[in-house]
Amino acid sequence: MSAATARDLAIGLVAAFLCGSASASDLPEPAKPPAPVLTSTPSFSVTSYIWATAIDGRSATLPPLPAADISLRFRDVLKELNGAFMASAEMRIDRWSVLVDGQFSQVTAGATLPGPFFSGLKLRSQSTTLQGSVLYRVHEDAVLALDVGAGVRLWNLNNKLEILPGLANLRIDHRESQMWADPLVGARLGVKLGGPWSLTVAGDIGGFGAGSRLTWQGLGSINYAWSENLTLKAGYRALHVDYRDGDFLYDVTQHGPAIAATYRF
Repeated sequence: MSAATARDLAIGLVAAFLCGSASASDLPEPAKPPAPVLTSTPSFSVTSYIWATAIDGRSATLPPLPAADISLRFRDVLKELNGAFMASAEMRIDRWSVLVDGQFSQVTAGATLPGPFFSGLKLRSQSTTLQGSVLYRVHEDAVLALDVGAGVRLWNLNNKLEILPGLANLRIDHRESQMWADPLVGARLGVKLGGPWSLTVAGDIGGFGAGSRLTWQGLGSINYAWSENLTLKAGYRALHVDYRDGDFLYDVTQHGPAIAATYRF
């Protein structure tokens, strides 16, 4: 090969390399996943859930009876449970959501009293919690969705103590009820994990002396989209409240695993 031929070949290779590099830099970037499309058409979802709650804390919900420490596992609560209802509903329009969550439970416990004058006692406790929140979606992309908002949580506790007659032929009934409302601020984060799987983490905090001294809630769940309309969820939830009014005290934390099903339409 002559020197001129070698020179021409080298120049050709360098030119080809430079042209190839320029062509590669001109290639379009890989397509990004499309951003979620927000719509002004309302969408609705309804969730039914089961929350296996344990209860820990301190309570004096039947003054003048003294405060007592509480440490109940779910199996203890289940033995005395008469009934419970738990559900939530959400309406979404564009970036705004309105969420309502409610739960009701009734527990009845009894015991035999020593001595002949009274035969026993029975305690019935009803608990109702209703929460309403307005959320605004501050960020949403193909993976993450973040909502922030505020709301109010309404509490109602209704307790009844019955001391059953014995030889004294005397029956004693004592009732105590308290109702209060707590302002709240909170946030909810949704993360898409791939395929039908996703993760939800949410929490709120409130009270601030307006109702209770302090209340907070935290929950996390793994979600599986069974179909376009139905999503199954499993996770853990904790709800705390510290409310005091004179001799009435309710400073407890409910916590435990939860399973849920959400239907969208």
